Amino acid sequence: MFYLWLIIQNLTYATGLIMIRQTKLTQRYSYLTLFLLVNLLQFLPLSSVIQQSDAQTPNTTPSACAATTTPLTAEEQTYARTAWQYFVKNYQNSTGFVNSTTGYPSGTLWDQASYLMALNSARWLNVINQQDFDTRLNKFLTTLGNLPLFENSLPNKVYNTVTLKMTDYSNNPKERGIGWSALDIGRMLVGLHIIQSCHPQYQQQIANIVSRWQLGRVVRNGRLYGAIVQANNQTLLVQEGRLGYEEYAARGYQLWGLQPNNAIALEPFEFIKSYNLNIPVDLRNYQTTNASNYVVSESYILDGIEFGLQGYLKEYAASVLEAQKRHYEATKELTAVSEDHIDKAPYFLYNSVYANGVPWATITDENQPYPQLRTLSTKTAFGWRYLYPKDSYAQKIFEVAKKLRSADGNGFYAGQYLTTKQPNKIATSKSNGLILEILYYKARGDRALIASDRVSFAPAPPTGNKLTGNVSSKVD
Repeated sequence: MFYLWLIIQNLTYATGLIMIRQTKLTQRYSYLTLFLLVNLLQFLPLSSVIQQSDAQTPNTTPSACAATTTPLTAEEQTYARTAWQYFVKNYQNSTGFVNSTTGYPSGTLWDQASYLMALNSARWLNVINQQDFDTRLNKFLTTLGNLPLFENSLPNKVYNTVTLKMTDYSNNPKERGIGWSALDIGRMLVGLHIIQSCHPQYQQQIANIVSRWQLGRVVRNGRLYGAIVQANNQTLLVQEGRLGYEEYAARGYQLWGLQPNNAIALEPFEFIKSYNLNIPVDLRNYQTTNASNYVVSESYILDGIEFGLQGYLKEYAASVLEAQKRHYEATKELTAVSEDHIDKAPYFLYNSVYANGVPWATITDENQPYPQLRTLSTKTAFGWRYLYPKDSYAQKIFEVAKKLRSADGNGFYAGQYLTTKQPNKIATSKSNGLILEILYYKARGDRALIASDRVSFAPAPPTGNKLTGNVSSKVD
């Protein structure tokens, strides 16, 4: 009944928008029309209301999830156990949530989705047993299903992982919340789809959770919209996502029957030159939209291990990796760019191939530059290594990253500072969760976690790049 509920929910929301502009008389007719429509739908079979596409129906069986055709080596098993220890160390027994960073009781929905992916990966890699998995997942889903929601409609951007109160990014309680993130919700939708596919006994519980979320407020006119609270305490919806993350997150919504077609499309974008390579860049930059168009590695890595590098993604991802390789050859600066927490102010930075008109920019959310704090990203190095196992540069950055384990053994550090060559001594849910997911991908014989025919990939022009070395992945 979830999809029937989704139709009714979106009809209710759309009618509410119409009624704002109507007179009292026409409001009465709208209420009556909606009342009759809802009651009519209740007597129709679900197939008469909406036809579930393959993208909405889990097609992976538990046996397929458990099939590890390329078992981890002894060294890789050590990587997996190290990454999992982060979640052991930062688990909140009272809520089942995990901290975003070591010892800091705060987390976004993306942080919790990273844990969900780690939990699934740890189970099939036999890092944990079924009893531990079930205990953790039951607690997690119970909490997720009872979270206070922003405007009673969607998860807040961030929560205190102990109290579950809605907070701001400094972990200060905010009774109303601060809005929702379309990208973070999309990441969670991918994770929940994988869980219900690999562990079908949880399908109904997961469907009940998603049915609380008014996803129709996110997907509007085919695009993804987040929400912020303005100074006057009014909610403002803002288009969210730039080239890379926008398309990835949109595929998460597709898995649950929504159609963010304009978000799947790549436009508006252009190619910029980096070391004689054409690199795809979103035209919507910070100067014109107050949101950065950074080119990073992680969205391509996520698409690769979860959906496969289909269509344009295969060439675009390889080009982004090749640009980092050529940057190293030109500067001798080992480069593996992504966004990461860091262990000093300003505490979170985006390391990029290109952002807001500046090549190799390291910036904050507010586009403030911090080139002196540029880092090599551990999760990025792992991702490129396992997506492109034959590439010598991917192996080179991996050799650095695999040694960046926390001194106490509770996870991998987020990276290494390029100027000092010292570790960025902060461990995170995002990094360790993605590392576990990457290792699970490898154990599956480099098979994507979700069949690519469940989602869409827009047509896109070729880059025309002539790539060197062994930048070729096993993902087709």
